[in-house]
Amino acid sequence: MARVALITGAIVEIVFRGIPALIGTPEMAGVFGLEFLPGFIPYVHAFGAVMVTFGIMFLIAAKIPERHMLVINMAILRFFLGILAQFWTFIQMGELHIFWWIHMIVDALLVLFLLAARTKMMRKPA
Repeated sequence: MARVALITGAIVEIVFRGIPALIGTPEMAGVFGLEFLPGFIPYVHAFGAVMVTFGIMFLIAAKIPERHMLVINMAILRFFLGILAQFWTFIQMGELHIFWWIHMIVDALLVLFLLAARTKMMRKPA
């Protein structure tokens, strides 16, 4: 279960967050139905770099999840904080584009799967 969750998380981070943010063009924003704000590009590109890094880290950890409990814990924290960030955005703005609700649902599912996998791994005898 941890392997599947980590690979899924890696795909989400690299394909749906990292690469689009690294590209960060008006056309890429249009693909996702987002507004392109040139002043935010330095932050968006840096965000993309972090997401690609997380994705690669998740792929490496997925090979032998039992040896990478720290990565699993960081994945849980990363996706949980993503949920909190979206809720905070919703509270501040009073609305949230469907694009971000979908990301929040994916993050919630990943948190649940990773927590279940972590719990299962912690119960295994050494």
